[in-house]
Amino acid sequence: MDTNIAFSGEAKIRSLVYTSLGHFTNDFNILLFSVLITYYHSDFGISLALLGAVAIIYSIISGLLSTPVGRYADKTRRYRFLMMVGFIILGVSIYLFALSFVSARIALPVMIVASILFGFGQAFYHPLGSSILNLTYGNGSASALGINGAFGSIGRSALPVILVPLIILVGEKYALVILGTYMILAGIIIYAGLGFIREHEIPEKSRSASSSKNRDMLSRYSGVLAIIVAMVFIRAMFLTGTTTYISQFVLDRVKSETIMSIVLTVSFLTAVGGQPYFGRLTQRHGGKVTIGLTTGLSTLFFIFFMLAGTNPIINTVTYALYVFTAFSGFPVLMGYVNQIVPRDISTTAGGMVWGLGNTVGGGIGIAVISVLLYFHITLAETMWIMTIFGAVSLVLFPFIPSKDAAARLKASST
Repeated sequence: MDTNIAFSGEAKIRSLVYTSLGHFTNDFNILLFSVLITYYHSDFGISLALLGAVAIIYSIISGLLSTPVGRYADKTRRYRFLMMVGFIILGVSIYLFALSFVSARIALPVMIVASILFGFGQAFYHPLGSSILNLTYGNGSASALGINGAFGSIGRSALPVILVPLIILVGEKYALVILGTYMILAGIIIYAGLGFIREHEIPEKSRSASSSKNRDMLSRYSGVLAIIVAMVFIRAMFLTGTTTYISQFVLDRVKSETIMSIVLTVSFLTAVGGQPYFGRLTQRHGGKVTIGLTTGLSTLFFIFFMLAGTNPIINTVTYALYVFTAFSGFPVLMGYVNQIVPRDISTTAGGMVWGLGNTVGGGIGIAVISVLLYFHITLAETMWIMTIFGAVSLVLFPFIPSKDAAARLKASST
């Protein structure tokens, strides 16, 4: 099924441009609820514990839905349509967040519905963007994923400095209406810009055969994917769990909100360079090598960060090194998936690794920290406990296939 498609240079650039816009737009939302938490708490007195539970719920919804979205995408290859649907859902969810700020009476129920819908919308981009680049770039997709991932990092960093001033200027309701409108317009622009790949969509009359073939192929790779998902799941518990509470942890150390913001801003910007770097490394040396390297180094650098004390410069350097190596998941994980599985099931496999592994694992990591804090374990002690999960994930590293082993398995399946 057209596994060796040759795309022109112009088509490759267009796919990279529009999927990068998609990654910027999608990850622009990642910190949205974290920012809104402060307003829900201050405006309506909603407890931080309840708001934290809502964050866990939408993370798990997003993770669980990534696999069925990927399965449908592999069956139909309607990548651009599904990506547009994801952004429209995100736009509607943000409109509902805006509605929740109309009055205290409706704030909580509307916010919960908006959050659930937000989880639905977040399930789409990552497996779809990866598969589009895999379709157009083929064996060179890991490097393209790295460039694409850098735009996601820029989007994640940009939200606070855009949304907070906008809220100050026009208020929560209108700021969120503007953001929701941007989501929908971006989805429509991306859909139109990727129009050239519509000829590779699978006609409805051929979808049953495609689905049956994909199920058989997926079962052949189920053992390999289970190990990868398990490793990513444990790794994500460490990464997402610690990141969720990092602002408070750094603030407790440096005793200054300004210094805390500088430490985190400088640190998170390093991911903009880290994603292309590790994407190229994945393409050259294979995803297994890069997964082991980034997981091992990020755990080591986080230990150095934990030992850094109160010096803001040392905190910045050590946490920046951690972010540089840790926040490389998109090009490394999705590039690795593209290397080890056939293209016909790459979106489903990507949805499993990113959704079940990275997103659900991250949600469980947040839950673990919340439980530890509930039992009055200090935040510092909790961070040390979560570091153990980063180290434990490396135990599964020897069992995931190398690029060459995966190539042999892929060849035997065709």
